[in-house]
Amino acid sequence: MFYLLSKAISACTPKERIIFRSTLAISIVAGFFVATNTYYAITEEIPAHGGSFTEGFVGQPTFINPLLSSGSDADESAIELLFPNLDGLIQVYATSTDRKTISITLKKDLVWDDGVPLTADDVVFTVETAQDILVRSPQAGAWQGVIAEKINDNEARFTLREPSAFFESTARNLKIAPRHIFGAIPAANLRLSAYNLEPVGAGPWKFSEMKTERSGFITEIRLTPNTRYAGSVPFMTNFSLRFYQNEKEAADAFNAKEIEGLGGIDPEQAESLLVEHRLASISLPRYYALFFNSNTHYALKEKEVRQALAAAIDRKKLVTDVFNGHAATAEGPLAPQIRGYDAGALRAGENSVGNAKRLLDSAGWLVNPEDGVRYKTIGRERTKLEFTVIVPEIPNLLRTMDSVKSEWGAIGIKTNITPMSVEDMQRGPIKTRNYEMVVFGNVLKGNPDVFAFWHSSQKFYPGLNLSMYENKTVDAILAGLQKAEVLDITQLKKLQELIHNDAPAAFLMNPNYLYAIPRNLHGGDFETLTTPENRLTKTEEWYVRTRRQFRA
Repeated sequence: MFYLLSKAISACTPKERIIFRSTLAISIVAGFFVATNTYYAITEEIPAHGGSFTEGFVGQPTFINPLLSSGSDADESAIELLFPNLDGLIQVYATSTDRKTISITLKKDLVWDDGVPLTADDVVFTVETAQDILVRSPQAGAWQGVIAEKINDNEARFTLREPSAFFESTARNLKIAPRHIFGAIPAANLRLSAYNLEPVGAGPWKFSEMKTERSGFITEIRLTPNTRYAGSVPFMTNFSLRFYQNEKEAADAFNAKEIEGLGGIDPEQAESLLVEHRLASISLPRYYALFFNSNTHYALKEKEVRQALAAAIDRKKLVTDVFNGHAATAEGPLAPQIRGYDAGALRAGENSVGNAKRLLDSAGWLVNPEDGVRYKTIGRERTKLEFTVIVPEIPNLLRTMDSVKSEWGAIGIKTNITPMSVEDMQRGPIKTRNYEMVVFGNVLKGNPDVFAFWHSSQKFYPGLNLSMYENKTVDAILAGLQKAEVLDITQLKKLQELIHNDAPAAFLMNPNYLYAIPRNLHGGDFETLTTPENRLTKTEEWYVRTRRQFRA
């Protein structure tokens, strides 16, 4: 056939041969595009195994143990990768008619990544260890009064003193710790175990290797897929966590392509990232507030003073100037993402310098013409509106307080700012409640359970009522919400109105969680997160490589 075609072409004139070759070339190109389009039409792109991901952190992991986590991003993120929630392990969750007894049935054949079976013993051990006062577990408060019992290897039972509308969320989000690793260690020595940094887990990833400098600084923790995981095995073959001493080092590492992911970025730091990336700006149910301790300064006992302090703050300015728009204003004890949030209960519009001045004037606080600071004579003593505020050494929070200081100065209030590391705050003034005011963040659970933040029983450590707030009506509402079978929206609105009116704190803003990731990373859902570490909840579904397969 080719011989006959060759003879036919040679019999053509030069012009005819040019036309033929041109037509043939066009036909070949067209055929290629038709074939390509047909291939793409009958196939689809799917994730492929392979590739790796490296996440960067500022700071150090201290306890990669759900019973002891420091609450740092390094600890919580590593725990999210290595330890499963109870929700992912259970086959059945059943509640008794009186809502005081909860029975769970685990999935069959669960194992830890070292091959040891994961059973109801691990569930009971986790709860009882969290409750042990010698362990000093951050989980203790959530499990007070709960009795955990083993029924058999696959079943466990929780018994509550009173029904709780929020217990199911607490139970399903419980991170299980391995009894065979920690069970033989005395509670007081649990923090000394090497397994706190070389963990045995049952999540999608397993610990592989830790690298340290001679100084003891941990530089990297390497993870590999856990082939014994109850869910899907990760697509990627490696997941690494790298640690840096400060934000600049972490940003430099990102720009040098030493890491692909960097979370918890300051808005100004985000602008210094030069490598092409996608910036996820994630709104979480949390907020920062200025908590007033009325036990340490007489003026803070007066509602008008507290209301004036809150009213003078321009929250929209904080969002724009300090957070470059990556935040939302905060006005009350619930975040907008939480069911029951009611903006109408917060009486928006009352915040202004003029209103703040009127409140202080009406309460008898006079402006001293010599220094511009307001004062009131109480008994024989002159009390000044001068406060010291403890602020975490976080750049955007320090800039926030500088702005607030200026606004308070405009209404006759002097502010002294004391920066302090978060760790020192928690060990010192937060624990002893020794402060006049403190800037701190409340992280909500995705539901309106704010008992730990505002109930009077939580005034002292390890409670989280940083304002030492007491209101019997609020206490009754909070207790009632926990026991209710159906969430009472009316009571939630009243709760927000009462706290807003009492002003035990000046709510500031809800900063977005900024997360820099590569554009070729797929499979991650960064839209509906509850906590920063939730960004890593489904890393087994992340992928950077793809292949095509024929459509079904």
